Amino acid sequence: MQSPRNGIGTGSCRFQTVIGPTLCFVAIVGLTAATAQAQQTRQRTWAEQMFDRLNHDFGVVPKGSVAKARVKITSLWRDDTHIADVRTTCGCSAAKPEKTTLKSRESTYIEITMNTHKFTHRKNSNLIVTFDRPKRAEVRIPITAYIQPDIVINPGSVNFGTVDNSTAWKQRVKVSHSSRPNWHVQGATTNSKHLDVQVAPNPAGQRGYELTVLLKKTAPLGRFRDQVVLTTNDRQSPRVTVLVEGNVEPDIVVTPATASIGKLKPGQKKTVRVIVRGKKAIKIEKIASEAPVSVFDWIASPDGSRKVHVIPIEIKAEAKPGKIEEEFDVKIEGRPDPVRFKVYGEVAATQ
Repeated sequence: MQSPRNGIGTGSCRFQTVIGPTLCFVAIVGLTAATAQAQQTRQRTWAEQMFDRLNHDFGVVPKGSVAKARVKITSLWRDDTHIADVRTTCGCSAAKPEKTTLKSRESTYIEITMNTHKFTHRKNSNLIVTFDRPKRAEVRIPITAYIQPDIVINPGSVNFGTVDNSTAWKQRVKVSHSSRPNWHVQGATTNSKHLDVQVAPNPAGQRGYELTVLLKKTAPLGRFRDQVVLTTNDRQSPRVTVLVEGNVEPDIVVTPATASIGKLKPGQKKTVRVIVRGKKAIKIEKIASEAPVSVFDWIASPDGSRKVHVIPIEIKAEAKPGKIEEEFDVKIEGRPDPVRFKVYGEVAATQ
């Protein structure tokens, strides 16, 4: 295959003759960029296509801070994908997959950690992921970080731990420079719409700054990992990255969220039990199906206030043959939004 440079070079003489050197240069640049972009897409191997990124830069991180990142892998193939090995090429970094076998369209993450306690200054490494199914392949992802030895963050990250959803939470950390009294933080930003950040000088007599991070009520359920970037007056390290992480859990959990009654004969009855569990005592005001006419019977409102409610759901004997799926709203006293669960199954046709 002819290289893009050779191909464009051959045509450039003709371009210069017809349209002049300036327009020729523009045409060459445009063609080169387009060709490079197309080649970059074509040259991704089947294994590389599963990764959401093929490199990671931690930026500037304070010594002793928590420096973690996740690389997402999504299986795009019909057969199972198996990760045979995950390793890094430097003792300054480590990596571990959440799971190693993926079904088609299933995703997992590989967590990368930089050792900021033992190492300082510029550190370069590679994450190497080896696959042995559906066929053997290796993906190499460059990793880099600048571990700033003079910037101190205490504690080492903004860690919210496990928090309830629909509630705002705050965390604070201290940031300072160990050797420069005239070091200043000029601002703090984040790309997350679920975080608000503020930075202010410590009280008189204390060196450094206090970073306050607010986790908004809008934060979705599940684990999250974001960054706050501090802008400083240090020309060598003008931007300092601070890790923000946590886990948002629901205050009320419904188990199972989707309940199956299986396949029944006409007129056959079956009961499934749905458990509504709160972190504190809750009172159920109402249970309602979203179907215009429900094929189920249930206890409308279990009496009393308790942490655990068991709701029996029974299919009616007169349910018509066919597939069934209904969603239920459970209204909790003092809670603006209901919790939901589904019940599905099938009534066989009459023989």
